[in-house]
Amino acid sequence: MLFNSSLLGPVEVDESTVIEFPHGLPAFEACRRFKLFHEDGQDAPRVFWMQSLDQADVLFSVVDPAALGLRYEIELSAAELDALALVRAEDAALLVMVYKDGEAREDGHPLLSPLKANVRNPLVVNLTTRRALQKTGLACDIVFHNR
Repeated sequence: MLFNSSLLGPVEVDESTVIEFPHGLPAFEACRRFKLFHEDGQDAPRVFWMQSLDQADVLFSVVDPAALGLRYEIELSAAELDALALVRAEDAALLVMVYKDGEAREDGHPLLSPLKANVRNPLVVNLTTRRALQKTGLACDIVFHNR
């Protein structure tokens, strides 16, 4: 299907690759279907664009937490497991939303401001069923390693 994204322009979407958030995302409950895109020509993309297929102007940047040096150990409730239709832990993948807060740097260039990551609210995706949810309000333990 052809989808007209406000930010990416017209994009082709294979419906078998759509990720469904049965309950939407917090503050974006009406957005339930998403598609991941990345820049063409990248064998191992680091940043993906997660485009809502329900609202053309909703787009998030997401990354594998390992790319940021993050490792998660999370516990899912029975309701979360049911929402994901998750049976095997190895079928789950995590993504972290990254963003710029829009504040201008001292030199006045907001586009050059550093990226920030929403580490307390990762996305959990069942790679088999393509169902997902956002795990909210995680407590974080930060461990520093001397390398």
